Amino acid sequence: METSEIQAALAQSRSLPHGRTRTERLETLAAAAKSGPDRALEGSVLLELAKAYAYAGERDLAPVAYGRLLRIYDDFPAELGGMTHSVHWYLKWLTWGLIDNPAVPLHTTYRWLDELESRYRQRGYSARPVLALRSDLARELGDHDAAADLLDAARAAARDSMSDCDACERNQWGTNYAQAGDFEAALECWHPVIDGTRSCAEEPHRVLGHALLPMVRTGRIAEARSAHLTGYPLVRHIPDLRRSVGEHIEFCALTGNEARGLEILSEHTAWLTDPGADAAIRLAFISGVGVLLRRLTELDLGALEIGAGTVDSVRADLTVEIGELAARYDARNGNTVVSDRVAARLAQRHLVEHLPLGVRNTLPRKIAAVAPAVTATSEEQAEDALQLAELAAVRLVDYPQDAEQYLRRALSIGATALPAEHLARLSSQLVMALSGQRGREYELADAALTAAARWEPISPADAIHLTFVAARALHRAGRHGEAAALFEQPLAAGEMPYPPAEMALVRRQYGESLRKLNRFRDAAQQFVEGARLVHNDPDRVELEAELAWSAASVLDYCGEDEQAVAAFLRAAHLWGSLGRIVPRAKCLRSAAWLQLYGSGSETDRPWLATMRELLTELEELAEKDPSSEVATELLNTRSQLADMERDEFEVPDE
Repeated sequence: METSEIQAALAQSRSLPHGRTRTERLETLAAAAKSGPDRALEGSVLLELAKAYAYAGERDLAPVAYGRLLRIYDDFPAELGGMTHSVHWYLKWLTWGLIDNPAVPLHTTYRWLDELESRYRQRGYSARPVLALRSDLARELGDHDAAADLLDAARAAARDSMSDCDACERNQWGTNYAQAGDFEAALECWHPVIDGTRSCAEEPHRVLGHALLPMVRTGRIAEARSAHLTGYPLVRHIPDLRRSVGEHIEFCALTGNEARGLEILSEHTAWLTDPGADAAIRLAFISGVGVLLRRLTELDLGALEIGAGTVDSVRADLTVEIGELAARYDARNGNTVVSDRVAARLAQRHLVEHLPLGVRNTLPRKIAAVAPAVTATSEEQAEDALQLAELAAVRLVDYPQDAEQYLRRALSIGATALPAEHLARLSSQLVMALSGQRGREYELADAALTAAARWEPISPADAIHLTFVAARALHRAGRHGEAAALFEQPLAAGEMPYPPAEMALVRRQYGESLRKLNRFRDAAQQFVEGARLVHNDPDRVELEAELAWSAASVLDYCGEDEQAVAAFLRAAHLWGSLGRIVPRAKCLRSAAWLQLYGSGSETDRPWLATMRELLTELEELAEKDPSSEVATELLNTRSQLADMERDEFEVPDE
């Protein structure tokens, strides 16, 4: 291949999704570049290949490519001098990949660490990342005291351009504490990442998975649910983060959500037999799966089909593979730290009976519960609970706070004494009591999900309604990751529990949460569907206009100019039918700008027709019924039309 061909193919490869297709393409380009005359180009290809291996979960393959890159960098400093920062930055990540690779002998890993330290010292970089990596290796070897000392030294060293971002560093600090059994300290380190104060391309994705069980073990049940609902959508489609997917599956298995864990696993059955994952990621993922499979076996579901096998057959195969992988680590490390850690993970027991996550997916075969024996004590508890419920009912409308207290006591006392349907009804009343109190959205969502779980085996329709109640409460509270996950569950299943106008409002809130998460295409889909639900409803024209406007805005973000223009024009028409001057003018001007930049070279100049029609309309309104808002829109339209006419000559021809 010619140099220009390699350059073009390299640029094209960057648009491919991470995975085997991308790495294979870069492997071909690396071979072609090696035989060519341009060492800087070969260095660029090798760097891209090493990064691709990492993001595809194939870090085992990176050292050869990076070793070649370092040789070129040392032999041709003038040609590759501009890559200095990138070479040293990814050398750090390569070394990290060697630490948990059982195929790399310890003496080789130490040699790479020494090489990294030497190169950083020569360039004047801080020792902070090197010390952090040495801490990782000590922790991998089971020396928690040395790991803690090295991590303290790393945190004390200066930050510079080679340091990981604060979010990634906090991931490491918390992981060190968690593996040592100090869950409170781990969560304290992770807190700024979990609450969004610190973030990066891979965080909070990983931290949310790490934090799940520490949260449950320290009694932070609602926070654990939040971490799962927010975290799983972030990692579900990223091969390099399948370790986190395994953590979410494990969490479901240990919190009474085996059916949800099974559903997640069904999305990733291809990963069960994927040989491309490197050893550390592979072991972490299948160990999390192993926790779920053991639980399903305990529930007498060993014959349940998973992929091409059954729970029992897949579990048997994974057990062998887990043992082999752990043995490789033990052989490399000279101890049984890894196999002991994995065995402890697989042997975990239930942490809570059931942590409600939304609409509950039932297992293929129900497990019969043992009915509690009715005793005189339970009858006295039931009577007390019913009396409290009666007191709550009287106060529910006018004194919701009092009703809440009575209902919470009734549910506590009657938990093992009242019939399931009665508990479900009391839970729904608690939701009503909380909904009547401002500023209690997060507690309302928690109560609604608990009530949904109680209604699921009795009335799925009530369970779906309560899941929407929780989603809408979280949306109002600004907890958009959780809200979006809860909206998705029933909507993805095609559930329509409300009349079209109410469902349109649900779709709007879902779309708004998706927009806050920068999921613009998904948001557009919800706004468009919401507008469709109220199309031609004379009582919902304003709602349709708002939805069309919202759809246009997010389609604009997506670069879908043609669809955005149509949506802006549709919204403008609807606003016009309502006599709403300001939003109509704004929508028309937005459409015109898109027409200018999307169709500026066309002879018909649609943007100009849009603006002139608006200008004429506003001028006529100003003459008939002058008002401040008409005057403002007229001024804005004239000003923007002048800008458009000037910008027209700056728009490049396609």
